Amino acid sequence: MSARAPSRSLIDPGWLFLIAGLTLMGAAVLIPARRDLDLALWRRDRVLAAEMNRLERLTRYETYLDALRHRDETVVRQLASTQLGLAPADSQVLLLVGEGEAEDASVFRALEPRPLELPQPHEIHSVLARLALGGRSQLWLLAASAMLVLIGLLPPGGGHQQG
Repeated sequence: MSARAPSRSLIDPGWLFLIAGLTLMGAAVLIPARRDLDLALWRRDRVLAAEMNRLERLTRYETYLDALRHRDETVVRQLASTQLGLAPADSQVLLLVGEGEAEDASVFRALEPRPLELPQPHEIHSVLARLALGGRSQLWLLAASAMLVLIGLLPPGGGHQQG
């Protein structure tokens, strides 16, 4: 009988377990961190949108106040016609109101910026994300990935060499 050398595969299967385990471990750590980052960015974007809306509102009011202080002709005519019902001698005040409606004499509605549009939060929808974000399932995911890493680090199983 001739002694046969044991055949070796080109790729040790332990590497596949090691790579899979490290990938799962990374996902279990990085997905919750990404969710927290997305939540923080979403909150920041909401605050920035509210701030921009308030700044636009202040700018509109300051512009109107500045026009009043400098007695801008257009603003003075508009106020005279809406607040006092007065018009220059060469023109008439034209009131276009529907039946039973009273004209709103307030200038503040026109000064308000468009309604605030707040961004929506971004969510990750996948089975892996659900596992990584759940309290108990995240522990199971970490345990399974640690087991895969351990299996990947074990020495390759081979028969005893006789010699």
